[in-house]
Amino acid sequence: MEILPDPWMLFLQAVPFTLTLWMLHTVLFKPMVAYLEARDEAIYGSRRDAETLQAKASAKLEEYEAALSSARREAASARAEARREAQDEREVKVSAAREAAEKKINEAIATISGEKELAKKELNRIATGLADEITVTVLPSTSAEVRA
Repeated sequence: MEILPDPWMLFLQAVPFTLTLWMLHTVLFKPMVAYLEARDEAIYGSRRDAETLQAKASAKLEEYEAALSSARREAASARAEARREAQDEREVKVSAAREAAEKKINEAIATISGEKELAKKELNRIATGLADEITVTVLPSTSAEVRA
């Protein structure tokens, strides 16, 4: 029995083995590796694309929120300015109305004062006339002296 293998037999067995490996590599392993790489690329590539799109969406959302915040500040500023202008206009109208009311009140006071003086004079004249009549009626003899 020989310990060393026969080289011719080794060659004859290595040829079909090599040919089988080459055929398996060509027909089975190479397409399977390509399929697995494509699947990995589809899975992880989609994830990378999704992460990229998510980052872009987050950036756009922050941009929109900043624009919205700026628009809100501008609107609040415009409202405050309009409120301030309306308040100023109101103050002008109120002060004009107060001045007009003061003028009318002063005119009414002046009219009432004038009428009060006229009424006072008229009442004094009437009171004097009544006093004279009462005096004439009550004291007929002194009424001749009073008239003279």
